Amino acid sequence: MELSTKICYQALVSHDHRFDGVFFTCVTSTGIYCRTICPAIVPKQENCRFTATAAEAEKAGYRPCLRCRPEYAPADTKRGEQSLAHKLALYIDETLLIDETLSSVAAHFKVSERHLRRKFTELFGVEPKQYLTTRRLLFAKQLLQDTSLPIANIAYAAGFNTPARLTINMQKAYGFTPQRFRKNRPSESLSKPIILRTDYRPPFSWEALLGFITARATPLEWVNENTYYRLADGYEVVIQNKSNKNHLTIQIPLELSHQAHTIISKTRALFDLDANPSVIEGLLSDDPYLCHLIDRYPGMRVPGSWDSFEMVLRAIIGQQVSVAGATTIMRRLVEQVGITPTAIALSSPAAIATVGMPLKRASTIHGIGQMVHEGKLNLSESDPKKFYASLIAIAGIGPWTAEYLCMRVLHWPDALPAGDLGLQKAIEPGMRQTEQQVIARAEAWRPWRSYATVLLWKSLENQGG
Repeated sequence: MELSTKICYQALVSHDHRFDGVFFTCVTSTGIYCRTICPAIVPKQENCRFTATAAEAEKAGYRPCLRCRPEYAPADTKRGEQSLAHKLALYIDETLLIDETLSSVAAHFKVSERHLRRKFTELFGVEPKQYLTTRRLLFAKQLLQDTSLPIANIAYAAGFNTPARLTINMQKAYGFTPQRFRKNRPSESLSKPIILRTDYRPPFSWEALLGFITARATPLEWVNENTYYRLADGYEVVIQNKSNKNHLTIQIPLELSHQAHTIISKTRALFDLDANPSVIEGLLSDDPYLCHLIDRYPGMRVPGSWDSFEMVLRAIIGQQVSVAGATTIMRRLVEQVGITPTAIALSSPAAIATVGMPLKRASTIHGIGQMVHEGKLNLSESDPKKFYASLIAIAGIGPWTAEYLCMRVLHWPDALPAGDLGLQKAIEPGMRQTEQQVIARAEAWRPWRSYATVLLWKSLENQGG
């Protein structure tokens, strides 16, 4: 999306949610930068400067607004982009490089650290280190303002090695110390769960998304009264939608506070919170039938996954089995074998088959468990072509499963399981399309074929039969 100063200012004046996180407004008269939805009085245009990232704003000497809270903004990392710089930005957003260094990430991407820095700076206008520090500071700011966690705990959770390092960086960037954020906050019991917030761009089809997840839930997750529950290390994480405020709340047990950023990242991936419905639906609306579905189900998201390996197992178990049947088999697998790569690798195809699946499929599951356990299969591969190729090379995984996993695990917006029977029937109600016809029709949906697929699957729920 090309953004001119005129467009940015118009979006700011109208407090347009579609541009939330797409750019930030730096106000020269106050030294503060804001989101487009900031409730403060809109400044004069001559006092506004617009940046694509919070890091650029902070590099220019601006501080984050305490009212609109830039740390809540949805990301604009453009998952469809496959440039090296976009991959690094997304990786930093998801991990904060906790216990990692830029050199180790460069090695993971198989490039030199110097090349990685150069490409990143060319695109974003700031060094990766500045971008990383901004993301860490914004998360620390969120914890300082929204929780009663000790400052030392917050420093480590945000990726700073010591509380002193957090203080130094915050003083330099914001002009005040961590204690400043605690000044007017009432003290709370440290025995209570912490509750964090994470925003999205409306519209958001929360109920439809929960329905999809519920039907395919693993034993470690469930939905009750429009609320999502997830077990993490034996503790219960609770996620609710505040539709009138366009954000989710995440209740995290105190025992998992050190994993707070990871849990937020998993939540954003599972519920596809960084999607921009106006951009996606704007393109898909050119298809007459999809236009009808968009009107019926506005803000449809592509469900991600909480745990990649768990999702791979669920997809394989679901091959040629009803959704309900796959859920039952998955529960038995958890109870009798386990669903970690180590547990699967230490089992055997025969033992896995006893939960209710053909030996051939059990062999596929066992083989994948061994590959992930031994580091021979990388489920965090960000390149969709490489990810697809690594899956399709495994006996027992065909194109449908590989495309589906690109959608759910990789969060790839342009996956197309063209061999799916439901998809073939949904494109032209009452008539089944061939796989080649689906591919041809879907060419106009690029790069949002995953979203079109989910919309079409949703349409099947109301056709009877």
